[in-house]
Amino acid sequence: MRGCFADDPVLARACGFGAALGLAAALSLVTLSTALAKPMLSAENAVPKPPPRPSEAQIQAKSLPAAPPSTPVPPPRPPDLGASTPAESPPEARGDAPPEESACRERLTQLGVRYEPLPPIRDGVCGADWPLRVSALSDELALASPVTTTCPIVEGLARWMLEAVTPAANRDLESRPTQIVIGTSYECRSRNRQEGAKLSEHAFADAIDIMGFRFHTGKAMQVGSLAAETPEGRFQAAIRGEACRYFTTVLGPGSDESHKDHLHLDLRSRNKGFRLCQ
Repeated sequence: MRGCFADDPVLARACGFGAALGLAAALSLVTLSTALAKPMLSAENAVPKPPPRPSEAQIQAKSLPAAPPSTPVPPPRPPDLGASTPAESPPEARGDAPPEESACRERLTQLGVRYEPLPPIRDGVCGADWPLRVSALSDELALASPVTTTCPIVEGLARWMLEAVTPAANRDLESRPTQIVIGTSYECRSRNRQEGAKLSEHAFADAIDIMGFRFHTGKAMQVGSLAAETPEGRFQAAIRGEACRYFTTVLGPGSDESHKDHLHLDLRSRNKGFRLCQ
């Protein structure tokens, strides 16, 4: 075979073209073999893509501060129970006084007594269904301090002061009473505070202790052991005797040691209407 560098120009060009083709083919084979020699990329070996950009709503939600916990909501109000009828309360709880109590309070009003009803007293075995808080027996006769007692006691006290005490004061002391000093009214205790004794009438707001009086001249008088011939002695003896017309029990100085400095007045009920006046 003649070489590619023969003197024949036509043959030289053909040889050069063939060489070029051969070189191109050789390069293609090298490229193909290199490509086949490299392993193919699988989905697992693929280059990871960046995560998708969050939406504007997500960006705003992340930028806002966390919401504070909500205020607890009270439980729903129960439905109206108007169809049901509540149990009726006892009369003393409602303030519906029985006729005799209402009539007594009306008499107090007519006498000018200043009082206000109190709730029932419930103190173990002690108490009262219809107690009153009394501050004055009339516009001209005050109490040194308010007392808690019952309407019958107040009515008896007001009538005694009006019909017996005031006339005796005018007669024996030439003065009229303007204030009455009361010691014990309601108190849950035994008689004379003796252990084991029966309950006192004070435990039922059914007794009152008179300690003394004040008069419009400014004079004051203490209940006690007074000489019978003195004006004060005559006055005390007179009102003590008259008290038995208004109360069922009257005890005072000389009755016993427990009553040496006051007049005890109560309305204890006894058989056949017996009254204890000492």
